[in-house]
Formats: sequence, structure tokens, C-alpha cells
Amino acid sequence: MKRVLLFLTISLLLISCAKEGKSKEEIIKKNITEKLKTNFKNPDSFEFISMTIKKTIPVKERKKTITKEYLDKVKKLNKELDSPELLHQAQTELDYLEKQTDENADAVYYVDFVAKGENSFGGTIQNTYSATVLNDDKYTVLKVK
Repeated sequence: MKRVLLFLTISLLLISCAKEGKSKEEIIKKNITEKLKTNFKNPDSFEFISMTIKKTIPVKERKKTITKEYLDKVKKLNKELDSPELLHQAQTELDYLEKQTDENADAVYYVDFVAKGENSFGGTIQNTYSATVLNDDKYTVLKVK
């Protein structure tokens, strides 16, 4: 009985630690996959191939680009060309950057992501996507091209 109880306790401990211990790469992969699947004709055909973090931009560098002036320009553009996704990206990133105190911390990851799936004709295609991922607690995917 003691062995069974010990085995169950160890198993429970290992399972609970494994769920919480997802790496940054695993979370980024999951988030990009979720965003891509919404655009697939057949989301069930999605197949992950590979992912590479190509470039990392520090907070100090990103703060030079993403400013309140930049956000104001995007808001103006949004009134003329209705670009809510761009406005949301700019607002989300600016909000994140304004909270950052460590200028050398990573702010944004540029990720190459390869996946394949079925097109509308039923053929399998493989594409390489470029994603911009914010280094917040959720690893928010700002955009995928």
C-alpha cells in the first residue's frame, strides 16, 4: 500500500511540474499555431514543421521605434484606412514597453515559423511565416506574415 501511495504521489508531482514548466519556445509555438490555424481553410490539416527565433530586440532599441508619436500616426492612419489590427499591435506593444524598467531585457522576438496544411483545393502546401512576438508574460503574437 505504501508503494502504491508513493508511486501515485511521485506521478502526481511529475505531471504537475511538467504542465507548469513549459518553455518560452513551446508557448510561442502554441500561440503562433493558434493564430495561424484561424486562417487555414482546413485547420485540422495544420502540421508544425519548425520554428526559429531569428532576432531579438531589446527594450531600449524598441522604445526608439514604438513611441506615443508612432501610436498617434497609427491612430490617424486607422481613421483613413481602417486598420484596427495595426492599431491594436501598436497599442499593445507601447503599453508593454511603458511598463518596462530593464532597458536591456528582450522586448520583441522575430520568429521564422514553418508549417504545412491543405489549401482550398485539397493539396498540401508548406509555408514559412514571419511572426513578431512580444516578450510579455503570455508571449503575445503581434503579427504573422
